[in-house]
Amino acid sequence: MKKIIITQVLVFFCVISALAQKQLGAISWEMNFPTNNDYLTKTSYRGGKIEYRYFFKKNMSAGLALNWANYEQYLPRQTFQKPDGNSAVTSDFVAQAYQLPITATYHYYFEGGKTFKPYIGVGLGGQYLGQSLYYNVYVTDDNNWGFVARPEVGVLIKPEKSAGWGFLVALGYSYSTNKNDLLNRDSFKNFGISIGFAFGQ
Repeated sequence: MKKIIITQVLVFFCVISALAQKQLGAISWEMNFPTNNDYLTKTSYRGGKIEYRYFFKKNMSAGLALNWANYEQYLPRQTFQKPDGNSAVTSDFVAQAYQLPITATYHYYFEGGKTFKPYIGVGLGGQYLGQSLYYNVYVTDDNNWGFVARPEVGVLIKPEKSAGWGFLVALGYSYSTNKNDLLNRDSFKNFGISIGFAFGQ
């Protein structure tokens, strides 16, 4: 319930801020594909993004973005060796991960048609990653913060040039330095596709 309330408050302020000129707020659904995690390979359909952009020039904006994604996957029986080599666990597992990057963003917009405005951008900041392995009646958690970089390409689509609302479609890549000692991972990487609503000019 607490997460729902916080999300609603963020959406409210994002939309209200976007009503002013030279500002844009957006909320998007995201689909994410992990790329360097042999223990997590399934696509996550449980993700989203809230963002705010301020146009300090006609074709440039700076802002903030909050993303999230949930991953879950069953792993057949196998052995995980702890990094110190002192012990190992053999079992089938359920792996879960919760990804929460918070970034400062920059976007550059190209001249498009009356309704399409392509753009490229990047977000830099911190990422919280909660990772859990469930086996038998036990669970191993590894929760930490890391640096994250998130380049993306996308397009802003409006029904007409002066419309105060539209759609965003983007393809992004995420690289973070989050670690998982049990699985001997020193990064977390994924591609994402986002589709959402945008409000503002």
